[in-house]
Amino acid sequence: MATPFFKDTLAQQLKMLNLAVEKEMNNGLKALDISLTGTQVAVLMQLYLNTDQPLTQKQVEIALKLSHPTTRGIIKRLVATGLLQTTPAADDQRQIELRLTPAGTWFMKNHADQIQAQVTQTEDKLVSNMSAADQATLQRLLTTLLTTMY
Repeated sequence: MATPFFKDTLAQQLKMLNLAVEKEMNNGLKALDISLTGTQVAVLMQLYLNTDQPLTQKQVEIALKLSHPTTRGIIKRLVATGLLQTTPAADDQRQIELRLTPAGTWFMKNHADQIQAQVTQTEDKLVSNMSAADQATLQRLLTTLLTTMY
């Protein structure tokens, strides 16, 4: 069998770690009877924490570092669940404004603490075998990598 091209590269390891974290988060949400993905919940949380003004799809894309097609698909699925509504921006019809529906606001009010606890639990598991110093170093290195790539 041929050796995979990306085997054991930093990029492949980061991708595998991302997949493992997503799976852990999604399984944790499922255990809470929340039938949404971690990314869908992240979009809802972004809107819930910024209720003073509507956010555009572009702002959510940038904040969560998502591609346009990924963001569009997530938004379509959240609209279909009745948790999110979209409207063209008054000042620029090309921009789509996002708002939680009353059902979305209710959902977030009743689940935000559980969701945050699941995020914390997932992160705690991720670093459970690391010292505090190693955790700080990892955070610093990840910030450097992300700054370099974005």
